Amino acid sequence: MTDQSEPRTSEAILEAIGRVEKEAPGGAEVLFMAAMLADSPLPYDYALSMDGTPHNPALINPAAAFFAVTAIIDPLVTNELIDVDADSQIFAIKDDVRAVLRASMDAEQTLDWAGRAIYGLNLALPDAEPQNWPTVQWLMPHILACRDLVNEIGVNTAAVNRVLHQAGFSLYHQQRYDEAVELLEAAMAVDVDLKGGQHPDIVADLEGLATVYWAAEDYDRAEATFMACLELQKEIFTEGNAATAPVLNSLGVIRQARGQLKEAESTFEECLAVLRVTQGEDHPATASCLSNMALLYEAMDQPERALELAEQGLVINRRLYGDHHPEVAGDHNTVALLYDRLGNASKAEEHFRTSLSIREQVYGSDHPETAQAMCNMGLLLDSAGRPEEAFDFFDNGLAAYEYALGPHHPLMEPALNNFIALLEKLVGSGQGELRARAEARLQKIVERAG
Repeated sequence: MTDQSEPRTSEAILEAIGRVEKEAPGGAEVLFMAAMLADSPLPYDYALSMDGTPHNPALINPAAAFFAVTAIIDPLVTNELIDVDADSQIFAIKDDVRAVLRASMDAEQTLDWAGRAIYGLNLALPDAEPQNWPTVQWLMPHILACRDLVNEIGVNTAAVNRVLHQAGFSLYHQQRYDEAVELLEAAMAVDVDLKGGQHPDIVADLEGLATVYWAAEDYDRAEATFMACLELQKEIFTEGNAATAPVLNSLGVIRQARGQLKEAESTFEECLAVLRVTQGEDHPATASCLSNMALLYEAMDQPERALELAEQGLVINRRLYGDHHPEVAGDHNTVALLYDRLGNASKAEEHFRTSLSIREQVYGSDHPETAQAMCNMGLLLDSAGRPEEAFDFFDNGLAAYEYALGPHHPLMEPALNNFIALLEKLVGSGQGELRARAEARLQKIVERAG
């Protein structure tokens, strides 16, 4: 970025802006738009996002895009209105220019330029996929500026809604739930303002928000929001609509988590009734509901009934996806847990090993799903009195967790606690090489914990 040598008066800055307005109107538009966002760099491509102009990257080829950006950026650089980093292809409006521009706008102009600025930000912001997080994180100052513009001047547009919505779910994928909730609640408020409360998109907003509350283990708000979603679905959709099934399925899980087992049971039964009418028996949503019901009946101390439902879900998913699919791996894991609960260790081991094999094939050896399967095998083998095999599965599983998630991720805590229990038992009663390995591994865990 270049450095401005001497401070300028407001009049000098406005004069420079006036020259750009005459020479390169597109550059002036970019300047006014950038002034509404955060004091943080923007990508060159943002200069191609003016609303109502022919500069949208979707309409031109890369070579033309380069010349279009140059035509917009160069006059701003020449008039010392922005700093640029050509190698990184980013620019930033100078602080004094930002202040003068903002002071020069009346309320109507401020609202207009804020809307256009967010329109451009929306074009630059990728969808909420985990692999897009670096870009979203880099744009986060501007996303938060968008949120502030909603609160401060009431700018409500479809672009605002998408920016807040996609950023919220990007934070959700990073397990930053409180920040995700703040943006998703703001996005829904914009959506309601634009479309009213009785709109299918509000159903989707409620379901997404409830899912984030659920992930944050805020079960009270999760249940209330899923209920609001379900009530709105029943108001605007036909009775028994298939769209209610995922909400009912999630609501059943939430009610189980809150200890409302009978209410959870009736919710799952309603979900299955809807699915059987609208989707039939052989549908992935039916298999999902059956699997969740199985876990409920296990919690209600009805493991035989639970196993029956879990095996039904497994049969459906194998028929739909074949034998080597993540959903099938999850079903094998559930069935294995229930066989273990019923004391059938050989059947439990068979299904745990199948689940592990599928996950290794699908995800590879260094993935959280594979790590979970390894640690489940370790726990089963420990219970079966096979400590050496259990040690190896735990050790490999925790290494996979650490590789995928880092050394202190909460997802690995239950497996780590089970491994520590095994190590302490081996240190106290083990013999020979296995005892020595257990002592060394336990010492390593203690040293890492500090």
